[in-house]
Amino acid sequence: MASPSVARRTSRTAVETDDAVMMRAAEMAAWAQKNAKAVMIAAVVLVGALAAVIYYRMYSAQRAERAATAFLNVQASMGADTAAATRQLEAFASNYNGTSEGAEARIMAAQLWLAKGDANKAVAAVRPAADGGTPVQEQAKMVLASALAAGGKRAEAVDAYLSVAKGTKLAYLKQDALGQAAALREQAGDWKGAVELYQQAIATTEENTSDRAILQLRLSEAQAHAGLPVSPPAPK
Repeated sequence: MASPSVARRTSRTAVETDDAVMMRAAEMAAWAQKNAKAVMIAAVVLVGALAAVIYYRMYSAQRAERAATAFLNVQASMGADTAAATRQLEAFASNYNGTSEGAEARIMAAQLWLAKGDANKAVAAVRPAADGGTPVQEQAKMVLASALAAGGKRAEAVDAYLSVAKGTKLAYLKQDALGQAAALREQAGDWKGAVELYQQAIATTEENTSDRAILQLRLSEAQAHAGLPVSPPAPK
């Protein structure tokens, strides 16, 4: 059984705790009453922000659905006239900028420009997709690099390929980007730089595959041109 002194201390502590809670509650009530206008404005701003987020998400979802349907219609209506097809794709991309379908339309337009031999227009068409954040951004960067190379902008093309290789999680895409960049370095006479990239590409490739054998052959050729020891072919 607790002594009377202990009981008194416990009771006093409980009372003091209740008093402190009541005092804090009173202080908060007084503060809220004094700052009622500020509290109301903050609540309105918060509700408005939440409503804006919900509206934006709904709008984005609806726009994505419209883009998907419209893109199917564009693809179905494209004929053999590449000039007309390019105009259709670029018009669609402008109307649905920022969507995955808009980016795909830019990629297709760039490929058509490349087929017509106009690398500069291909670069202009695909660059927004390469700079965007859609799921096809890496594909757009590869097309951009190809267009830059076709336009004689070899250094920019190498940078674009290396950007893909650095950022992608897909082994085959990393291998392709590194191989393309290495080939461009060969064209520039930078054989040591090509060797470095071929070695990186081989490191991403499975052993005992035809892709690895081809890369190994290209590496050996680059090493010979660079005056470096030639790596022996991988054992079969």
